[in-house]
Amino acid sequence: MSRTIGIVGGGIFGTTLALRLAQAGLDVELLERAPTLGGLADRIELGGYKVDRFYHVIVPTDEHMNGLIDELGLSDKTQFNPVGVGFWIDGKMLPFNGIKDFLTFPALSFLDRVRLARFVLTCQRKSTYDDLENIPLLPWLAKLSSQKIVDRIWRPLLDSRFDGHHEELPATYMWARTRRMNNARTGKSKAETMGALDGGHQTLIEATARAAEAAGAKIRTGVPVTGLIHEGGAVKGVKADDGDRHYDLTIPTLQPPGLKRLLPDDLQHLLDAYPQRYQGVICVLLLVKHSLIEHYSVNICDETPITTVVETSHAVGTAHTGGNRLVYLPRYCSTDSESYNLSDQEAYDRFTAKLAQLAPNFRHEDVLAWTVQRGPTVEPVYPMGVPPRVPPFDQGVDGLLLGNGAQVYPRLLNGEAIIGIAEDVARDVVASSAAPAAA
Repeated sequence: MSRTIGIVGGGIFGTTLALRLAQAGLDVELLERAPTLGGLADRIELGGYKVDRFYHVIVPTDEHMNGLIDELGLSDKTQFNPVGVGFWIDGKMLPFNGIKDFLTFPALSFLDRVRLARFVLTCQRKSTYDDLENIPLLPWLAKLSSQKIVDRIWRPLLDSRFDGHHEELPATYMWARTRRMNNARTGKSKAETMGALDGGHQTLIEATARAAEAAGAKIRTGVPVTGLIHEGGAVKGVKADDGDRHYDLTIPTLQPPGLKRLLPDDLQHLLDAYPQRYQGVICVLLLVKHSLIEHYSVNICDETPITTVVETSHAVGTAHTGGNRLVYLPRYCSTDSESYNLSDQEAYDRFTAKLAQLAPNFRHEDVLAWTVQRGPTVEPVYPMGVPPRVPPFDQGVDGLLLGNGAQVYPRLLNGEAIIGIAEDVARDVVASSAAPAAA
């Protein structure tokens, strides 16, 4: 009899895992509490159009993401476009798109531009990070670039990204981020290139689920899982709103704060292996008549209530929005922060006031529709020198594996990293399932 496996969570992690396990001939059932698949990568309706709830992109070197897209026959639904990046500093918008802009960037002296280039090159050449784990981030940045660059660039960006609380971060964080963004720079000019699927990441999730079902997996939506069945020291399945479901192996794919509500009291200690702090996000999403920013995203180095401005239409196009443009105004912060708990109208008023500074052509009457979206646990924060950096899938509980976005370290939390970690879990499960038969 085939080993039965239950997956909890129908985001990109869960659907990829279901596909790989079903392709290996295992008996798989995926349960998603929402009526549709997607998680943080799902779509919403805005102004009569289906759009990404949060912004997502693909870069040309995303091996796992692009490989899955090719496998599922979605390559013709993918577009890559050169996009711009800007810096808002000292009340001015400065382009930062390739070598020419870098060499003439007026916010830094020539010597500091050389130091910044040296920093980027050092990150590119450095393929391992073990020796960065116990080095505080800001002193490391000052050493490799300069204190002026820290004060003018790095500290303001970190303040807005981590709500002013980033002192526990190791040097690994910026090393990983710099390497990721450098992968988006292509061509002789080294301008950034980003891409997207028609319909966003949700298109990939739905296609992955269809392929998983074709391979034999059962995909169930609208099935809230309320807990795990834990008997005799082993997990025997899950408790769901529609009754208990028994599996030989249960794999929740929820971020640890969500996993907390599933684990019985005697398994809560499993969460000790994960980061204890998580960044949430509150994001104002605008559908507007025309482009507001010539860049895909903006690094804001002045005082700001928002982390960035992202006009995703530069990457995803406007065919699916009737020629109108999508602009995201996120603020990354904890769920107990003042920013996260603004009312929708307060968030719109505060965030668009900053947008009006960056985009003088912004007019409220050009906003066709807007919404405020919140995600309570979009990114784990890994404090310096706190092991384990990557919690194991198997923590020694029979019938239970844990796979989630908190295990992608040191990679950034994005679709590429999630697909990669889901395939790692699948390989482990397939190998362990084959072991008894081989004995």
